[in-house]
Amino acid sequence: MSDTPIDPPSPAPAPPTEPVASAGADDPGPGPIAAVAAAEPTPASAVDLHVKLGPLQDPGVTRPRSAQVWAWALAGGGLAGLASWLAGEYLLGWFVAEIAPEPPGGGGGGPRGLVVADFTAMTTALVRNAALAFGLLGGLMGLLLGIAGGMIRSSPRAGAAAGLAGSALGVAAGVGASLGILPFYARILNRPEMMDVEILYAIGALGLVWGAIGAAGGAAFGFGMGGVRRAALGVVGGFLGGMLGAAAYELLAAAAFPLDGTTQPISNSRESRLLARALVALFTSAGIAAFVVPTRFEPAPEPPA
Repeated sequence: MSDTPIDPPSPAPAPPTEPVASAGADDPGPGPIAAVAAAEPTPASAVDLHVKLGPLQDPGVTRPRSAQVWAWALAGGGLAGLASWLAGEYLLGWFVAEIAPEPPGGGGGGPRGLVVADFTAMTTALVRNAALAFGLLGGLMGLLLGIAGGMIRSSPRAGAAAGLAGSALGVAAGVGASLGILPFYARILNRPEMMDVEILYAIGALGLVWGAIGAAGGAAFGFGMGGVRRAALGVVGGFLGGMLGAAAYELLAAAAFPLDGTTQPISNSRESRLLARALVALFTSAGIAAFVVPTRFEPAPEPPA
């Protein structure tokens, strides 16, 4: 047997490992694998858009979120405009003027050869149909905008109360403004000497009626969100929105529907009536939202010591 010592077998080489980051001052930083991962671009699906969809009155929130206010206002007003157009088409021409047979001697002294009694009957039917249509529009605007205001602060009960009150206020505004303003406008409507400035009278008359409806809807929206100041701002925004909606409608309808009598309170075609409801709803809702968004919530009362 040999006396030569036999060397022990050498251990297997260990696999390479990444350097472990230490918390000390001589931290070499992340390993090569982590550095490559950090350098890769973030996928588009992982971008944080910082969008929060919770209620407005979360802890620490002092101002309404603009996106929610605009979304609910436009949704409520748009739905009201569409519903009022659909119902208005069903109720179109509900009141009919009773025209007496023309006398043998020819026409009378009213506009376009009508006798005074017939012209009065036609004016009365025109105003009543407009009051019915705009009362319906005002009721739906007040109802749905009030509900929308309550839903912004996650309070269905407040929204229902504001919607019911806004509905009554909107009906009163639409009917009252129509009966108070449109008879005077009907006296000059379609007269030959007024053709050049008829659109200006139409903007003024319809603007006042739609402004009153917008004011009622703005009050309902503000009360639904809570606070007298917010309701007052909604009134101002809704009134201005209704006036602007009337101006936009008359200018657009004159170009798009020149033969449909768009200066009348209720125009002659279905498309022009849809345009009228859409524009008054859009501008009214936008005016309300623009005035209500900058408001702040009242601070929560401190508990008694």
